Amino acid sequence: MKKLLLALPLLALSACAEVTDEPKNVILLIGDGMGEAEISVTRNYEFDSGPGMFLDTMETKSSAIVISKRNDNAENIAFVGDSASGGTALATGELTSVRRIATTAQYGAPIKTIAEEAKEKGIKVGLVTTAVITDATPASFASHADDRYCMKAGDSVCTATSVPIIDQMLALDMEVLLGGGYQLLPAAKDQGTIRDYALSSGYNIVTDKAGLEKAGGDKLWGIFSDYHLPRPWIAEDGKPAEKVTVDTDGQVVFPDAQRCIANTAHKDIPSLEMMTEKALNNLSQNNDKGFFLMVEGASIDKAAHDADICGSMGSMLEFDRTAKLAVEYAKTHPNTVVIITADHGGSTQNIHHPYYEDYNRTAENLPGLYEMLLTNGGNEMTVYYGTDNIDDQAHTGINVPVYSYGLPEDLIFKATIRQTEIKPVMAKYLFE
Repeated sequence: MKKLLLALPLLALSACAEVTDEPKNVILLIGDGMGEAEISVTRNYEFDSGPGMFLDTMETKSSAIVISKRNDNAENIAFVGDSASGGTALATGELTSVRRIATTAQYGAPIKTIAEEAKEKGIKVGLVTTAVITDATPASFASHADDRYCMKAGDSVCTATSVPIIDQMLALDMEVLLGGGYQLLPAAKDQGTIRDYALSSGYNIVTDKAGLEKAGGDKLWGIFSDYHLPRPWIAEDGKPAEKVTVDTDGQVVFPDAQRCIANTAHKDIPSLEMMTEKALNNLSQNNDKGFFLMVEGASIDKAAHDADICGSMGSMLEFDRTAKLAVEYAKTHPNTVVIITADHGGSTQNIHHPYYEDYNRTAENLPGLYEMLLTNGGNEMTVYYGTDNIDDQAHTGINVPVYSYGLPEDLIFKATIRQTEIKPVMAKYLFE
């Protein structure tokens, strides 16, 4: 830490406590696809709508309007975005169109991110996600791409002039990268591979939970799955929401209520809390300039696309525990700010239980996918997905919550804000 010497008599100095100039830290947690519906349905399932979610205890909360731009004409608004446009808004404070990573809509000019600004100022940077590390949200902080799926050399959407996302991420020389992505390591880079380049750049590469627990060094890249990390929960029947069945009279037969269970594929995967704790420990060491850490709970959204409510809720609870960990860290580390928000809304809806009214309906006028859940308190809850009847539910244009801890009074988010207002606040706190 930088020591500030006080103008005191020489003899008095030894009796005085040291005065330190603590570095400033910003922890940004992004629940991918975490709208109020995803929060409320998780609260209902786990706590029967009662207390229990850490996010519900956050005293400072506002709401963010989420929009994007049209790529065919950047003057026009698109009222629903994706993780690329939402991540870009949070990372740069500017709007762009879907699929773009920190480049302008229509024209593709790069937009500087808060992570790039931090590295320029000697501030440490970390990215943690339950997705592949090159997925749209983390990529928005550390790269520039006209197509979010140009993740590594050889990807079909990469052009002759594209610099793949993983190449840009490693070039930014961040201190911590934790998420999925075994498949990135053998990708071509210069005369070798991404693995070769990362090792030569000083990264300690770990690939399992035990390795993460023991990992040291100034630069850490943890990779724990081939692509996205497995979700913490699955439905007990192993199925996502489905279309309801119809009896011989053509009447709807609603599904029986079921429970969510632990996903055995997640057993040996580091949790989001574990990765975040490791990142905080790493970024805090030998640091007199502070850090910026982005943590993404990606599978809230990944599961919602699959109409997998158990996958979403297990990921939501994991994210909620991670938010608590971050705030507890901030309470014991002066000048640390925590901001918790989402990149866009999801497709989850908690709808009427069939007993509420006469559900004498036929399959022809009953669209969407249904899951009936039995909550921890023994109550039945109906969850519905109706943005796509096949296999990929879509985002929605709802507002998303914005929670914060530790911001000075003049920077606190109040009432309803634009999503693009979050980055300037983080930059003002971190850099001024």
